[in-house]
Amino acid sequence: MGLRIRSLRHQRGLSVNELAAKAGVSAGIISHIERGKANPSLRTLERIRTALGVPLSAILEETRDGNASRMSFVRRANDRPHFDVGKYPLRKEHLSPTGGRDLEVMIIHFPAGSQSEDVVIGDGEKAGLVLSGEVRLVVGDAEATLFEGDSFQFDSNVAHKVLNDSSSEASILWIMSQLATKPHL
Repeated sequence: MGLRIRSLRHQRGLSVNELAAKAGVSAGIISHIERGKANPSLRTLERIRTALGVPLSAILEETRDGNASRMSFVRRANDRPHFDVGKYPLRKEHLSPTGGRDLEVMIIHFPAGSQSEDVVIGDGEKAGLVLSGEVRLVVGDAEATLFEGDSFQFDSNVAHKVLNDSSSEASILWIMSQLATKPHL
């Protein structure tokens, strides 16, 4: 991921400091990510991809020829990018086919004792299905404990977080509209 960010930055003729300023993050964060020494949050990745003017898939996925992947409506299981974000880290599997569609679909694995951090707040909606385990979902002032098979949907403009207070990993099928990936910076 860091090498793809560096390559995209170079393609746009941006220095580390210029990208950092455009993304609203520190130059040190950009440098650490590019060198593979930092595990950025999804919000930080969103800020960087917005500053670079690319879809999230351009940062998360390797392409066979170094260019944008050709559009497809299928994502093969063995072609699914996996990435870790945050300090716990949360393990994410990107399910959406490449091509910058209106929806982003992923599976997020929450280790025991973990929580989402620095989530993307913006226009659109988020929804999901608990595939395994138990989580607490906090949306605004409301809170719900969700178990395997439970689903949810809410407006992305509302502050939210997911917490796994249990001693076992939990996994959620996570869906968000593309609008939600354009954070208010």
